[in-house]
Amino acid sequence: MVIYGEGIVWYLILLDCLIYNLLIWSKGKWHNKVNHWISDWFPLNKFFGLWYLVLVLWLGFALYRMKLLGFYLG
Repeated sequence: MVIYGEGIVWYLILLDCLIYNLLIWSKGKWHNKVNHWISDWFPLNKFFGLWYLVLVLWLGFALYRMKLLGFYLG
C-alpha cells in the first residue's frame, strides 16, 4: 500500500472538515464558542459546513479514482 503526498494532504483536510462540521452541528452541546477570529472571513454556519464536506468528498472521489489515497475497494 502506497500513500502519496496528495493522499496525506486530503486526509488532513478531511479531518479538518469533520471537526468543523462536528463543531457546527453540536453548537451549544459540546462547546460554547459562537465566534472565532477567522469567522469574519469564513462564517461558521451549517450551510458552509455542508458545502465544505461536499467539496472535500468530491476531491476525495477524484483522488480515489486516480488511486492516490492508498486504499481501493474491489
